[in-house]
Amino acid sequence: MKRFCSPLLSGLVALLTFPALVQAEPAARIGDWTLDLAKVDAMLTGQIHELRVEKIESEVLDHLLELEAKANKIPKDQVEDKMSAKYLTPVTEEQIKQFMESNKEKIPVKETGIKEKIKTFLENQARNNAKTKYHEEIAEKYKVEILLEEPRYTLTGPQDLTRGLAQAPITITEFSDFECPYCRKEQAVLGQLKSTYGDKLRFVFRHYPLPFHKHAPKASEASMCAHEQDKFWQYHDALFTDSQSIAEEGLKELAKKQGLDEAKFDECLKSGRHTARIAADTAEGKQLGITGTPTFFVNGFKMVGAIPLNNFKEVIDRELKVK
Repeated sequence: MKRFCSPLLSGLVALLTFPALVQAEPAARIGDWTLDLAKVDAMLTGQIHELRVEKIESEVLDHLLELEAKANKIPKDQVEDKMSAKYLTPVTEEQIKQFMESNKEKIPVKETGIKEKIKTFLENQARNNAKTKYHEEIAEKYKVEILLEEPRYTLTGPQDLTRGLAQAPITITEFSDFECPYCRKEQAVLGQLKSTYGDKLRFVFRHYPLPFHKHAPKASEASMCAHEQDKFWQYHDALFTDSQSIAEEGLKELAKKQGLDEAKFDECLKSGRHTARIAADTAEGKQLGITGTPTFFVNGFKMVGAIPLNNFKEVIDRELKVK
């Protein structure tokens, strides 16, 4: 189950079937080409869900503040500030000093009144933190239940880059970028999952090189060249753990270290024949609403970023229980 960004709802999510969005009817037509509304809705599934969550959180918080206003005999427009004050801590000179030191390269220290501006910024931050703690308190106090399940996405692209049994009950599909530090970090967590669940898991890799990582597209191509020699996962692991550089020469050096046929690898890398495959993976990722890496789909449930082990286990255990 997704851990919502809003602390108000974190840990308080109950399950309810997510209503089907698709409708079997055309949305647009050009000659013999038809755009089905089902396809449009599928592409918008994540956005619709996020809008629902945002609206639900807003309405729930509004009702909680209404309950608190009545219970404490405080005007509704004042209840949040007054009741969260107990969590508010004053900003100290030491905090201002530490903030300025941590951000000295970005802060124009000679600017008039900069210290006062930083103090105001930190005070606003402290007020927001206090309100967040108050929101958590009242959500627990009134036993909030959010009866909404996140959508289960359908992935249609290739699943040739896999490890694990085809009949495994859990498939974890990762859209990844070989230049992404968070993707590199997450490999240890995926290794722990493999150790914990063994043959119950199947891993699928999909390419999603980000546009601001200049070496990532070629690294993806290199991994596909390794795949031609049946060493995709070996090369994949080395890219994340052993490589000193993923510039082109580094990719070739890594191929040599992994025992690949260098001539075949170099020819493949020069040819660019895998660019279409990588572009196709990226295109599907965009349709699925992916904006950063790593992004995972656990049996279709979307999980974004460097996911802690326990968050993965929560979803996997739920899926295993269902199956």
